[in-house]
Amino acid sequence: MESGDLGRLILLVICLGLSAFFSSSETAFIALPRARLLHLLSIGKPNARLVERLIRRPERLLATVLLSNNLVNTAAAALGTAIALNMIANDGIAVLVATVGVTLLLLIFSETLPKTVAWNRSEVLAFAYAKPLTAVEFILTPGVRVLQVITNLFTRMLGITNSTGDISEGEIRSLIEAGAQTGAVEQTEAELLDKVFRFGDQKVQEIMTPRTEIVWVEQGTTLQRFLSLYAERNHTRFPVYDGDMENVVGVLSNKDVLLALGKGKMELEDSVTDLLRNAHFVPETKTVADTFSEMQQAGYGLVLTVDEFGGIAGLVTLKQLLEVIVGHVDEERGEAADDEVLQLDENTYRINAGITIIHANERLALGLPEGEYQTLAGFILYRLGYIPEAGEIVEYENLKLTVRSMNGVRIEQVMVQQFEGAAEGAAQ
Repeated sequence: MESGDLGRLILLVICLGLSAFFSSSETAFIALPRARLLHLLSIGKPNARLVERLIRRPERLLATVLLSNNLVNTAAAALGTAIALNMIANDGIAVLVATVGVTLLLLIFSETLPKTVAWNRSEVLAFAYAKPLTAVEFILTPGVRVLQVITNLFTRMLGITNSTGDISEGEIRSLIEAGAQTGAVEQTEAELLDKVFRFGDQKVQEIMTPRTEIVWVEQGTTLQRFLSLYAERNHTRFPVYDGDMENVVGVLSNKDVLLALGKGKMELEDSVTDLLRNAHFVPETKTVADTFSEMQQAGYGLVLTVDEFGGIAGLVTLKQLLEVIVGHVDEERGEAADDEVLQLDENTYRINAGITIIHANERLALGLPEGEYQTLAGFILYRLGYIPEAGEIVEYENLKLTVRSMNGVRIEQVMVQQFEGAAEGAAQ
């Protein structure tokens, strides 16, 4: 080998190394998780600001990397061809050998291998490459600017806008799920965080007490009648209507009644509805998060939900909103708020048919599908297609749901049995 060829060979190796550098830098910056970068920025890691600046302008970063990579790859091809022509007499064979040889070298040592390493070591390499890439970007500024202008022109023609780079909710939820799978996040923590996101997505109509299940107090109700009602339905607040349940005049708090009774300001024949507080209304399509924020700031313990026609759709309490995140909460008296779920044996439960599908799945891992219904009763009606009678059965996968009791046309209680294998049939 002549000295000239030795020099070209050294330059070829340098070009391959530079090509590997630019290829791996592209992958390292793309693969670096944005959530991780934000954390490193918050703790003030050296070069974090520089890395963030490069990633924030992807069109400039890619223009720098691709322009540089193409320059060194072209140089490598030219050097490989020159070496082959000097070593092989037949020019056609020499060009063929150079083309195949340089392509294989670039593919293995300048593309596949460095990009694989960069994908697995994205943080280390991104921080190591930040300063050199910034220097290359400065040197190639004219060429990079031209590429940017051309790229921006075509992206505008295609109607493509630059991403803001903000982390999406889906990405955060994926990180939480991955953390739970690897053990970095406890399963209970992952479930709680998932409920927090659901808190912002769910509508009030999905968790509210429907109008048919509201315990009403009529305007003019006496203390004696109210105490009888309170003994039967131990709620803390009751909506009050005058003549028609669409005409809500306020909300009665048991605290106000008991306080007045304790101070001797009320007799059994007195009207408790003189102690009314103002009623507050929200659309049933409002999100749980927005409703919670409004109720917390205004100090509401209960709000009534209104449908699109202006009618009363149901009510929701602050406690119900909190249960979206923390799950079922016992009442102040230390007992369950209701007999929503009663376990009869290892695989059999008696369930209040008004329980939401989400809560039923969370508490018992039933695996019921979500649909155009919100409650277990709605699921049964959807499967049957008609109003059932007590004793009718719906089978779904490994579940057997038996209608245990009815109140008119409303399903009150359901017995749910879980089996090891999938149940045969769909609905009986």
